[in-house]
Amino acid sequence: MSLLGPELRALLQPFRARLWWAVAVQAVAGAASLLPLIALAHLADSLSQAPPLAPGALNWVVLTVIGVALWLGGQALALHLTHGVDADLCDRLRVRLAEHLQRLPLGWFSRLGADGVSRHAEQDVRALHQLIGHAPTDLVNLLIIPLTVFAYLLYSDAALALWCLIPLALGALGYGRLASAHYRAEVEQRNAAVQQLFADYSQFAVNLPLVRQYPQAGAQRNLQRALQQFDQRFSHWVSRAGHLAALIQVLLSAPWLLAWVLVGASLPGVGGVGGAQLCGFLLLVRAMAAPVLAMGHGLDALQAAKASAGRLQALLSLPPLAEPQVPQRPADASVELRNVSFAHGATPVLTGLDLRLEPGTTTALVGPSGAGKSTLAGLIARFMDVDSGQVLLGGVDVRQVASRQLQGHLALVLQRPGALRLSLAQNIALYQPEASLAQVREAARAACLDSRIMALPKGYASIAGDDVQLSGGELQRLAIARALLSRAPVMLLDEPTSAIDPQTELALRAALHEGAAGRTRLIIAHRLQSICHAEQIVVLNEGRIVQRGRHSALLAENGLYRQLWQQQMSPADRLEPVS
Repeated sequence: MSLLGPELRALLQPFRARLWWAVAVQAVAGAASLLPLIALAHLADSLSQAPPLAPGALNWVVLTVIGVALWLGGQALALHLTHGVDADLCDRLRVRLAEHLQRLPLGWFSRLGADGVSRHAEQDVRALHQLIGHAPTDLVNLLIIPLTVFAYLLYSDAALALWCLIPLALGALGYGRLASAHYRAEVEQRNAAVQQLFADYSQFAVNLPLVRQYPQAGAQRNLQRALQQFDQRFSHWVSRAGHLAALIQVLLSAPWLLAWVLVGASLPGVGGVGGAQLCGFLLLVRAMAAPVLAMGHGLDALQAAKASAGRLQALLSLPPLAEPQVPQRPADASVELRNVSFAHGATPVLTGLDLRLEPGTTTALVGPSGAGKSTLAGLIARFMDVDSGQVLLGGVDVRQVASRQLQGHLALVLQRPGALRLSLAQNIALYQPEASLAQVREAARAACLDSRIMALPKGYASIAGDDVQLSGGELQRLAIARALLSRAPVMLLDEPTSAIDPQTELALRAALHEGAAGRTRLIIAHRLQSICHAEQIVVLNEGRIVQRGRHSALLAENGLYRQLWQQQMSPADRLEPVS
């Protein structure tokens, strides 16, 4: 428990009783596992004699049976308890992570990378198995069995017991050395190389078309570099720690320990050791070494589990986006930004923005890539909080609007939308789960998607990702249908038709104009032709608003908007027919 932080200890609180029961049962099982060995040692003298056996021999046989039953039954029960706690904890932890991740700023996800959430929710949670499922019973065995055996051997023959303690003490010291700061840097570098290798393999798999097209660059080169680095780090770690680890394995191996006992029994100062005593030593010394050896084998897994617990603790300790104590409701569909600034770390993204979207109007946000357009939309949706200034919805700061209320007030169409592993009807009705199939089809028809869906064998019952793989343009149309079906008074559309052909784009533009009539719309666009109709066009550059107005007025100015328009309308940018 001391290996876990307060958040994880709090999650373990309901299971403390089961863990303590597991510890107690394992202590009994560990002690009971020695009874058959002690009984065999005492039976050795009786078995060497001619029949009949000594009167107490039957008692030792009974003790052996009882010891085996307690040992196997107790160990099975203890492991059942710890593995049950492990399963329940992982289930609760994944639920806790899911709830916590929903309330974290999206900037954290972008810094973490594509595999970050999977690494926490799967790899780190699975790594706790060693801490919860095995460490409690292993630690009990490590304490109970060696101490009990050593006490018995001391009682049997103190000198030989001290002699037998030497290889075990050296092995324990060796494992302590391997876990010390002397080797920590090599272990951390080896683990970092493994993580980098996993990350580069993931990039390799995601970008296979590019890898095959450019085999000597990009992901393949990074992967080759990661493989070389892993080979170097692992070889360096083995060269430093391998000799000591091999020596420990030899010291704690059964042949060496048996030979060590026999050598000790023949020493001048250790005389008068009887057959039963010697047999007891031969059997019990190996039993005393087994928990030490097991902990050595599990040392890497235990260290990895401890590191995973630390990462999970750090994640659960991240402050989420705060919920208001007294939530307020937006008064209307207006959107306003007042002196808003935002930065990713030390890099400014938006600086001193003032912008108002009147209810029921369409505002287009344009500008070069990297100007901060998507970040501005993310602040309105409260994917993250501003560093300074205010974002107001219906006159209310978004930080004072409850998450549920905010989700119902906004409909989003992202540049790279996705589909959940649900039916297509359910995917379209995410904002309106109670919508009828007729309503769903009407929204899909407006988004030019109904005929595509109806052509599928299962129609709207088709499961996204299983029954049908939607293209980028189809996913955008699915997201548009979802937004049209919603009752949200504010729509945020980030490049909603970037992956759609021009003919379909015209139909979608008309659908958005008609189907979203009366709603406040913010449209982020690169194709300026698609937003000429907007009541307000805002030009963003390097995180600042440099122009605003209607299309005709902006074209009349000698500014960035006119430059962007001329670039898109230039004949040099049009494709020439192939002869």
